[in-house]
Amino acid sequence: MDLSAFFEAVRDVLSLVLGSSSTAILSAVGLVLLLLTGVMAYIAVKSKPEELSTFVKVALFVCLVGGLLFSAAGPALALFYVSQNPIQTKKVDQAFDDLINNNRVNYVIRLIAFDPIERPELGIDQLERLGPPKQVYSFVANYNELVGLSVKSALEKIGSSYQPGQHVSAIIFPLRTRLYPANARGLLQVINDVEANSTLEAKEKFFANAALSSEELEDLKDFGIRTYRVDEFKNHYPRYCQLAHDFFCGKALSRDFVGGLYPDWHPLGFSQKDPPPKPCNIPVKDFCAFSDWKQARSDWLGKFGSRAFLIKNLDIKRIPGRILASFEEPDRNVIPDIGAR
Repeated sequence: MDLSAFFEAVRDVLSLVLGSSSTAILSAVGLVLLLLTGVMAYIAVKSKPEELSTFVKVALFVCLVGGLLFSAAGPALALFYVSQNPIQTKKVDQAFDDLINNNRVNYVIRLIAFDPIERPELGIDQLERLGPPKQVYSFVANYNELVGLSVKSALEKIGSSYQPGQHVSAIIFPLRTRLYPANARGLLQVINDVEANSTLEAKEKFFANAALSSEELEDLKDFGIRTYRVDEFKNHYPRYCQLAHDFFCGKALSRDFVGGLYPDWHPLGFSQKDPPPKPCNIPVKDFCAFSDWKQARSDWLGKFGSRAFLIKNLDIKRIPGRILASFEEPDRNVIPDIGAR
């Protein structure tokens, strides 16, 4: 027998049982009762039959039967939960940890909610690119954070509103091109790339009035995965966030080329659930507030939807390994498990 496979199976069972408070409590009660059974059994073995009280006999029986029942009930209830929703979803705490560490993303997903009567061109069979033709970069989410959720819930996590009667087009694909975490630093890199390759006149560019220092320019040339961790550029974060806020709330011409900068966007790199209706009315000091991740988790975990990323506005037909889906009942349909995360 392959021991690694055995231990992996044990780990999976434990994660299922401990993943819910109710199943964990049942299993814990069962374990305690079985331990008490051991104590009672030890007392029974060490005692003479005529000295063994009725209480010990009854307690031994009750603890043994109860321990077996409760121990079995925990895994059984966990399996029932799995049967009701067989796709294991990512916990919010885990997704927030991924944000902190900028953990690698393998698959991304783009969700587009639309009215099938008024905007039929957004149907999955008619879409040509991830975003509107004018966009150079479009927002996507980490597929692993949304798999197993209802499509409606997934839309809420990426900060997109859903109206009854809307359909949703989805593009899921493996990452084969550069992905920018959409925190303040990643957004500035995207703006810089957009403006460097645009036909905008120098005076029309955002960075014409928001000059970067040589140190900042050098930092933004680094695309290593670690460099997007906020802790890695913490000294630059206030300045980067100030610039990102100016772009987010301003009227730079290049803003049209960067899609999806809506009120749900947060400069730490995630989409907010129930975002503020007018984020630009928030003072910059509060908009950019960041001391450490412990405080940020306390402040934002309840609002955290999913990590946000920017990617080139790709031609859908040229995306290798793409999976296209159309959801006509977003409140009932589920983001499918494609067997790869």
